[in-house]
Amino acid sequence: MVYSQELKEKLPHGSGKVIAKIAGVNEQSVSKFLNGKTRSLKLEKAVLEFIAELDQQRDKVLNPGKGNE
Repeated sequence: MVYSQELKEKLPHGSGKVIAKIAGVNEQSVSKFLNGKTRSLKLEKAVLEFIAELDQQRDKVLNPGKGNE
């Protein structure tokens, strides 16, 4: 499992709501996971998917036209 604090540092404020929706859980579960109070492969996967999507969006903004054909 990936260390949850490292993941938390990569997330913008308010991401918990989106991650909860992706994972099909409540926001409190996401908060507990990101604060290291619980471990969950389901939540870890949802967080990693969310971070990957954020990275793709940043790449599109920072490198318009590259790989977007």
